[in-house]
Amino acid sequence: MATNGPTLFTHLLPPVKPVPNHFTASAVVIEEGHILLVHHRRIGAWLPPGGHIDEGELPHEAAMREVFEETGVQVMVLTSELPISIDTDAFFLQQPLCMHGVFAVENGVELYHVDLAYLCAVDRSESGEMPLLTVAEEVHDAAWIPIGGLGSLNLAKNVREVVDMALSKLAG
Repeated sequence: MATNGPTLFTHLLPPVKPVPNHFTASAVVIEEGHILLVHHRRIGAWLPPGGHIDEGELPHEAAMREVFEETGVQVMVLTSELPISIDTDAFFLQQPLCMHGVFAVENGVELYHVDLAYLCAVDRSESGEMPLLTVAEEVHDAAWIPIGGLGSLNLAKNVREVVDMALSKLAG
């Protein structure tokens, strides 16, 4: 029997270590053939800006806050159309591009960062130009990297795959 809907399947995971999960949010910002990346001091690699979700903060808000804190850039989340939410007790959240898990060690504790990666765009309401970047203390550098130049960088785990998903989504 043929179906017209999306193909659904079960995704198999590798064996997962029995360690705590910390929820994080990140922003994949692609503009004019460039991606916004930060070189994280502790990790020692390039990755999209992001970090831990604060108490009382929604994941997409954390992603936007982290981009601003780490780079000085204001962004907005791009998401699929959702039902209108008018009930403060039950509402729909902006959809992430993907969720992925990355093993980490923080302050000597092993854990997984369960990251909600959001596809974002620069908020150009104030200027039509690509924004200049500032660099926060926790990052070594921030840069607009040409998409074609990603192969020459030391990228954090899953970054290439997340970027490929974002490019596919932007292509339609």
